[in-house]
Order: sequence, then structure tokens, then C-alpha cells
Amino acid sequence: MSLVCPQCGSDKVRSGTLHAHDGVRHLLLHTPLRCRDCRHRFWAFNPFKPLLLLATAGALVGITAWLALDPHAATPAARAPASLPHARATQGDAEAQLQMGMRYAAGDGVAQNDKEAALWFAKAAKQGLAEAQYQYGLVLLQGRGVVQDYKAAFSWIEKPAQRGYARAQYSLGELYRYGTGTAIDKARAYLWFNLAAAQGVEVAAKARDSLVWQLKPEQIAAMQEEARRISMNLNTPRSAAPAATPATP
Repeated sequence: MSLVCPQCGSDKVRSGTLHAHDGVRHLLLHTPLRCRDCRHRFWAFNPFKPLLLLATAGALVGITAWLALDPHAATPAARAPASLPHARATQGDAEAQLQMGMRYAAGDGVAQNDKEAALWFAKAAKQGLAEAQYQYGLVLLQGRGVVQDYKAAFSWIEKPAQRGYARAQYSLGELYRYGTGTAIDKARAYLWFNLAAAQGVEVAAKARDSLVWQLKPEQIAAMQEEARRISMNLNTPRSAAPAATPATP
């Protein structure tokens, strides 16, 4: 694959990170890269990914055939072993529910199952766990294990963003910028990118700065003032702030 930045021609590139809004075509066939000089993020065709997809498909066919021939065959991954937080999760422990969601999403110790992952994320999210709310918002955004629902995704990602969860703040900025689940609002995209950047999310700083020329000075000033107000409220000691209540669906 090409390792030259298409924007500045530099060969100083590194692997980039995947984003929630990246398209399926890119995820399946390309690899994200980022230029160290101009910070431009671009995609390069990865010839190994199609081969990996074919190999994976072949493996799935083989496993399916084996299970069909031996109905008594069962892998440990098909069951939730005692080492998993399954018992605590079924008893309503939000952290354990989040762990179950993450494990089903990744196939870690259990058979990978997007539907089960979404189920556990939803349970933990409804108890007000910020990371779970963010993960549930992402599965709704991408339609993994649930019916794709942009408005619901926006609502769930907004909850942890308002509570100071940096990754959700960046994602919320992206939703505002592209009008996903809400109306396009570049000013509010700037606001949430600014808050995420303040917490060290590098890509959020670049996204924020890319919007400056699209906004009026008074819009920027208003969003910066709102960002300061939100940041101050988030940094208020818990004893001085009202108690948080679990999120409602």
C-alpha cells in the first residue's frame, strides 16, 4: 500500500484510528493512515484484507459443516463460563453488564454475538453507566445487533457527552457536523469538539479547528463561553452538585 501522504507528499505516515462514522467499504478494504507532518488522515488500500475476508469466510463454512455433522459438538466459547461476570450481570450489576457487552462484541471468552452485546450494553446504559451509554449509542449508530436508529444513537451518545465522557463528546461533535440523528449544526459541533480536545482527544482538536473558518466570530465566542460553562459544571465537586439519576430509555 502507498505510504505517501496524498495531501503534502510526505512519507512520514503512521497508522490512523478507526472512527464510528467510517464507512463499511473503508473498514473492509482499506487501512486508515495519518501524516505526521500535515496531520492529514487518509485511506490506503490494504491487499491483505480481502484475503483475510476470504479466509474467514472459508473458516466459517468449515466450522458450520463440522457442527452440522456433529450435533453434540460445542465449544466452550458458546457458553458463558463461570469466570465471566455473567452472574453479577444477570443480578443487575451495571459494570458486569458492560463487561458482558464488551466480551460479546469482541468474542472474548464467548462466541462473538452483536445482538447479545447490544442487549448487555442497553441494560448497563439504562442504569446510567457512561461507557455503556456510549457503546450502546455506537451499536445503534452502526446497526450492529439492533435496528439502525440515528436519532436514538444521538440521544444515547449525548448523555455521556454531557457528563464529560471525552470519546462521546467527540462522537457527538461528529453527529452535529454531519447531521446524523439531528440537524446539521456546525457551531455545536465546534462546541463538542472543543470540549473533547480539552481532555486530550487529538482528533477532536483538528476537527474543531477545521470548523473555525465556517463559523462567524460571534458563534465561536458563544460556543467557547458555553464550553467553559459546561466544563466548570463538570468540575463542580459532587457534594455541591445534584445527584445523578439513571438514564431513561
